[in-house]
Amino acid sequence: MPLFARVKEEAQPEPVVAPREPSYLPDAPAAGEQGLRSVATHRDFLVGAVPSLRPFGIGLLEAAGLTLCESIVADLDLPTCTSATTEGWAVRASNLVGASSQLPVVLPVVDEIDAGGYRGAPLSPGTAVRVAVGAPVPDGADAVVPLVEGHAVDDEVQFTAEVRFQQNMLLAGSRIADGELLVESGAELTPRVLALIAEVGHDKVLARPRPRVVVITADTTLVEPGRPLTRLTESYDACTTLLAASARDDGAQVFGAGIVPAEPHALARVLGEQLVRADLVLLVTEPTDELVAMLGREGSVDVAEVDALPGRQVFALVGPEQAPVLVLPPGAVPAYLAYLLLGRPLVRRLAGAEDAGPAEVADTVAAPVDRDPERTRLVLARRTERGLTPLAAAEPGTADLAAADAVLVVPPGREPLDGDVACWPLG
Repeated sequence: MPLFARVKEEAQPEPVVAPREPSYLPDAPAAGEQGLRSVATHRDFLVGAVPSLRPFGIGLLEAAGLTLCESIVADLDLPTCTSATTEGWAVRASNLVGASSQLPVVLPVVDEIDAGGYRGAPLSPGTAVRVAVGAPVPDGADAVVPLVEGHAVDDEVQFTAEVRFQQNMLLAGSRIADGELLVESGAELTPRVLALIAEVGHDKVLARPRPRVVVITADTTLVEPGRPLTRLTESYDACTTLLAASARDDGAQVFGAGIVPAEPHALARVLGEQLVRADLVLLVTEPTDELVAMLGREGSVDVAEVDALPGRQVFALVGPEQAPVLVLPPGAVPAYLAYLLLGRPLVRRLAGAEDAGPAEVADTVAAPVDRDPERTRLVLARRTERGLTPLAAAEPGTADLAAADAVLVVPPGREPLDGDVACWPLG
């Protein structure tokens, strides 16, 4: 037995750290009638919380479809020099005033210029230069006489008619003049616009990059297409493909994070991993209290009931860069409609463009449509000879979405809606 027994230290309990209370976005708009925010109010609030991406110099081939953030002014003339549009004689028009068959004008030929050649010395008064089609016209010449209208003898040419000022000449700067405004800031960089910018010598433009959108689906009952279904409760995930394709069609660079557990800690870890490449996260999952609390601890969150959209609508700014996270409801149709109303305007905002949501047009319904007494309904429909026919599925899915070519916007009310209705055409 040791002389001095070692005193066993009692294990100290680890301090319990209370989870941080969720933080909510400031200045959130108040709910209106029936405790609902209007779609326009909610969309404007979200768009106002997200700044546009900073522009930088982007190569022309990578800039197609982006928004120009500078005005392009030509710094050269096109054509760069005045050239002959016919083979002939470059002259000063004033030297041929009064020329006729009775009083021909004879000028010495002092040079000959081929297409693609140099202009040579300026044209002296009382002389002529033979030029090819497309050849640069020497300074001082202001007209080109067709070859057959001059009679060459040795080193001279005889003219028997007057010539108009700038006849048979393509003037420098006649298409684009130095200093001319070509493209205004804010223009979309279409292939035709990019060709114009390239023609004046620019290889880059100042533009905002394509927004990087990460699509995450949090639902363990879904399976990625291509993998086997192992349980009767499983089904294939269509939302990720639908939203990713929609965002890409709207000009975004899209990354899929696959299907992840809806458990808050696991979801927080996945979010943290994806934020390094995300300007916007589209998260498809149930908007539970646990999800709201997790997003509120990772940043700031907003929760609202929004007219025309099912359940609670959740939006957050998370991480060091305050990346926006838009929570979309599960199901292809609800997620897609919410994307059209809220997701697409956010993508466009990041790209420096404006989007006020789907454009509404007036049309007529082929049959009465049931209304909700408290909120707007969005109903998939198809155009027929009798008008817009609602698709009758109680819970519409991807087959209905693929068949639809319009969305009816049915205002609240107690009587079925008949006759005229607002709708969004679907491309």
